Order: sequence, then C-alpha cells, then structure tokens
Amino acid sequence: MEWLALLKILLQQWGPTAVSTVLIFVVVHLIKKIDVNSRKDEERGAKLREKINKTLNSFGERLSNVEHNYVKNDFFFRELSGWKSEINRLADKVDSKFEVLAQNIIQVIKGNK
Repeated sequence: MEWLALLKILLQQWGPTAVSTVLIFVVVHLIKKIDVNSRKDEERGAKLREKINKTLNSFGERLSNVEHNYVKNDFFFRELSGWKSEINRLADKVDSKFEVLAQNIIQVIKGNK
C-alpha cells in the first residue's frame, strides 16, 4: 500500500513522464539485481554439482571396494564351501569304502589261517 500511495503522490506532483522515468530506472535496477543474483545462483549450482559429483565418485569407489572385498569374497567362500562339502562327502565315502575293504581283508586273512 505504501508504494501505491507514494506513486499517487509522485504522479500528482511530478507528472506521468517523471514517474515513468523513475519507474524505468527502478525496473532496470531490479533487472540488474536479478542478473547478479542469477549469476551467483549459477555459481552456487556449479559448486553444488561439483560437490555432488565428488560425493558420488567417492560413493562409487567405496561401493566398488565393498563389491571387491565382500561380494567377491562371499562368492568365493560360497563356492569353496560347496567344494569343501563335496570333498568331505567324498572323504566320508572313501573312509566307508576303506572300512569295508579293511574288513574284507581281515576276513580273508582270518579265513586263510
């Protein structure tokens, strides 16, 4: 409301040409301020994008390390545990066959005496 009252007083005292000239200067000044603020915003946006890119790159590197150190190791451990259980199963099978073979040999030796 203050602006409208001031504008009304200026129009009555100075006339429309003088007020239009003042308004043009005010608008030009506001446009320059907007331009300056826009440049500052662009600079802040560029810095923010740079910071975000650094953060994303850092996150990507950490994720890669986790993948390399954990996921691959976990995969190898799962694979090795599969082989380990297979080796244990075969060892049990060999042990059972060896026990049967040993018993057969003992029986043959007892039978020959």
